[in-house]
Amino acid sequence: MGFFLPLDVLQTSTILQNNHHPLPPPSFLISCEYVSPSSTAVQQQNQRDCFRDCFSSPLSSDHYSWNLPNGNVQLNNPLSFKGISVGGEAGGGKSSSTSLWNPVFLGSGGSGAVFSLSTHSCDDYNTSSTRVSEGSTQSTTDKVAVKVSWKRSRTSVEKECSVLRSLEAANVPHVEQCLGINEYPNEEGRVMIALSPVVPSNGGTTSSLSNVKAGQPQKNAVKSAIETMVGMLSAGIVTVDVQPLIAKETGETVFIDFTEARRIGSPMSPLDEASVVGFCAEIIALVPESLREWATEALRVVLDEMKRDGTPLTGQVLDVLESIWTD
Repeated sequence: MGFFLPLDVLQTSTILQNNHHPLPPPSFLISCEYVSPSSTAVQQQNQRDCFRDCFSSPLSSDHYSWNLPNGNVQLNNPLSFKGISVGGEAGGGKSSSTSLWNPVFLGSGGSGAVFSLSTHSCDDYNTSSTRVSEGSTQSTTDKVAVKVSWKRSRTSVEKECSVLRSLEAANVPHVEQCLGINEYPNEEGRVMIALSPVVPSNGGTTSSLSNVKAGQPQKNAVKSAIETMVGMLSAGIVTVDVQPLIAKETGETVFIDFTEARRIGSPMSPLDEASVVGFCAEIIALVPESLREWATEALRVVLDEMKRDGTPLTGQVLDVLESIWTD
């Protein structure tokens, strides 16, 4: 039996080898199930993910280092993360830990560096289970994102986790979750947070509604954006630099990166009001012109539902929404 190794995986492994990451021994490939070229797109994507994870974390290493523009990151393999629960397994207690494996670098910025890790080692990695759904922004619970702060950004990353937990407690839909926060073990003064979901990097997502399939998928994405906007306003939280990840085929949406989020008071200060205006304007800017009228009606439906439930937005916030959405 042979192995179908797509070209992009071969290219990825070469890059890793050039960066002094030795390739794993041939027997290691057995953990990635054979998938023929005629298999479905989902099966092929799962196999690519498996090979990438395994090639990124060869058996000979128990930690990995990245020299990045804003600083250095070193992660143990496995990484022990306290106080999180993944896939319904034990690990939610303050003293218990979950092992996260095979760190893969996703990106870095001013607040920190982000990595994808698996809840399984490559020894029990099996791509026969469908880990990625076609046309979906959601991954299953076998992946966790870990953001490692820089020293100077510790406070903002701690705040991001606090904001995400507040949004979760308020049942705000379509936003990522902060599963937990730990001290970064390899340098004092830094923290790391565990985030979910890890959105598959399979080319099926976009940040622009104009790239989403026309019709119901676009309407799904617009409705999700409105529900998230209203939910965040109700929770007294807004953000700048709104970052949605939208499934092109279905419109399924998740909002990520809440480093710049802030809480607003009641009554709102002039700064709060300016923040609300900016936040709502960014959400509106996501909506294609052809769907503005439909979006306005969808917003009215959501607001009416909140009023019937006895949880209406404050008059100040409603005034801002009215002024922006009717312009």
